[in-house]
Amino acid sequence: MSVNPVFVFVPGAWHTADSFDVVRDLMHKRGLATEAVSTPSVGAFPPDKGLHADIEHTHAVVKEMVEAGRQIVLVNHSYGGMVGAGAVEGLGYAQRCKAGLPGGVIMVVWMAAFVTPKGKTLMDMLGGNHAPWMVIKSPDDGYCWSSNEETIFYNDMSPEAQEEAISKLKPHTYKSFNEPATHEPWREMPSMYLFCDKDGAISLAMQESFAQTLGNPVTYHVNASHSAFLSVPEKVIGGLEIALKEGRQQSGIAVN
Repeated sequence: MSVNPVFVFVPGAWHTADSFDVVRDLMHKRGLATEAVSTPSVGAFPPDKGLHADIEHTHAVVKEMVEAGRQIVLVNHSYGGMVGAGAVEGLGYAQRCKAGLPGGVIMVVWMAAFVTPKGKTLMDMLGGNHAPWMVIKSPDDGYCWSSNEETIFYNDMSPEAQEEAISKLKPHTYKSFNEPATHEPWREMPSMYLFCDKDGAISLAMQESFAQTLGNPVTYHVNASHSAFLSVPEKVIGGLEIALKEGRQQSGIAVN
């Protein structure tokens, strides 16, 4: 039964699992195992999948690895913070260890991500109003689109890299932003907030407020855009290696 750690990435709104290909490839070269989840609400047709479907899907993916004895560092980006928070319910390493079960989540990382109290929606966290770059093309089609991505998501990348990243974005179901958060893992698991200091989507002040909700998390800053995993992947990896070390220490895991 393997105890090797796995970094599991959960993308934000409009993004799919391949958003993390660059950082994952570099991590693999360092001998670090990774997985990435594509959430059902991104690009869903019809637009009937929301946050709760994303949580259920991600929970199943993580649970399978946990039950195989893996130690999980869950890395959540943007909207993915709400998905990952719900997905780890019942899968914490400490809780499983007490029950005599193998594996578990040893660290939850919010990377420029929403930290949302149970019962609150993403729209609640935005004060009930869409950000100016969130676009509802038709009130009846069930989708929300992004705009101004060069500035909002990718402001420290070359025009060519921006164009490639934008080409991969998909519409996101509006339902996702109006379903409530289901779990607060920071009350029972180690947590980290990874700040993206030049983020155009979630301001640094907003990120700092989210980090305060976590209580006393491990913190790490990268001087980068919302998509630091694309623009400065090596620096992100540095933070995730700290997350692994701290997660193991706080979980009482001896490392040979």
